[in-house]
Amino acid sequence: MEMKELLDGLSSNLGIDSLAIIGGEAAIDIDGMPVLITEAEEDALLVSGLVGEPPPEGCEAFCNLMLEANSGFFDTAPCTLARNPESGCYMLLKRFAKASLDPESFVQELAAFADTLADWRESLESFRPAAAAAAEIKQSDSAIRFSPNGFIEA
Repeated sequence: MEMKELLDGLSSNLGIDSLAIIGGEAAIDIDGMPVLITEAEEDALLVSGLVGEPPPEGCEAFCNLMLEANSGFFDTAPCTLARNPESGCYMLLKRFAKASLDPESFVQELAAFADTLADWRESLESFRPAAAAAAEIKQSDSAIRFSPNGFIEA
């Protein structure tokens, strides 16, 4: 199936205007996460999303986590985690054979990709210093409780 047909089906399913294809690419915002859909080859689409910038601390640990996930598609549903050489940011990518897709399956695959992307974005945030500081405060002060993402628990 052609990229335009898949995007038209996606747009129709979501009740939005048709997505524009510019230079073989289209972008969509899914739950506040920009996702890029690229015609990678004549017979394939590449879907990519930004996981985020490397954490200043814990970068090596997060890279190790990404490598472990990639080695067996552990928690990647089976996508690939990578670092963009130009920006240095972490990305989640998935290649689809166009022949295996129809508009309905593309919507389901894109939803699963967005869920995986959201999970990895959350995982990356847990490596940030603010999350680490919140965890330390939680351990040192029993009167105030913080969740792992740094919010005060009731």
